[in-house]
Amino acid sequence: MQFYKTAVVPCFLIGVLAIGCSIGEGSLTVTTYPVSGSVIVDGKPGGKAPVALTLKSGKHEIKFSDYSDQFETPGTRVIRVNAGQQHNLTALYRNRFLAVNIPNGFSPPDSLLLFGTADHPLKDGTIFDYIDGGGLVYLKYGLTETTHAVYRDGRSNEITVDIFNMGTPEGARAIFNDEEVCPDGFEPCSAGAECKAYHYEPDFLLYFHRAKYFISVSTNNDSLQTAVTTLGTELTGNIP
Repeated sequence: MQFYKTAVVPCFLIGVLAIGCSIGEGSLTVTTYPVSGSVIVDGKPGGKAPVALTLKSGKHEIKFSDYSDQFETPGTRVIRVNAGQQHNLTALYRNRFLAVNIPNGFSPPDSLLLFGTADHPLKDGTIFDYIDGGGLVYLKYGLTETTHAVYRDGRSNEITVDIFNMGTPEGARAIFNDEEVCPDGFEPCSAGAECKAYHYEPDFLLYFHRAKYFISVSTNNDSLQTAVTTLGTELTGNIP
């Protein structure tokens, strides 16, 4: 998208010397991660990231639109564009829900995977790219997107977090009560929200819902049950 056309000022003759004075253009590519945010350049819509812009040389103010309550909107950036040069800007939409207090011995997720619907794929595809045909039951109750994160400790232990945005609190409650997803045989648990726990040795899983979100926190080592419950409790506390 081009915001400004090249402005050319008249050339002035100084003796026999002609001096050409033109304001040039440069290019700016804006990328946002992990979600595709809308870009605002000097108060004007610039499109959805990733987006390539042609701008006149000089300083420009880059802002970002809100994406959802799960992601914190990046702050305003000011960037200088030089004529004839390519510039790149990357901005992070930080996930507000994921725990700040990482389980002892574990590292933060090295990436977040985002899956959308068949009609609205996100950066890692659709829910079917994640759980194949199992995605149908989530779509039945209004799924809009899924965030997938994995914490690892370097000893093959994993804690996996899946946040399903169901669009409405009613959709989140409905998937929580669907026996295809949360069957009988669960144990009650405390994670700051209505919760169901399952042991499928060696796995341990928590399912709960809060607001319009249905959340799963699980591990492949059931000796980490306390860490999973603590992580789930902090996560629910971060959801408004």
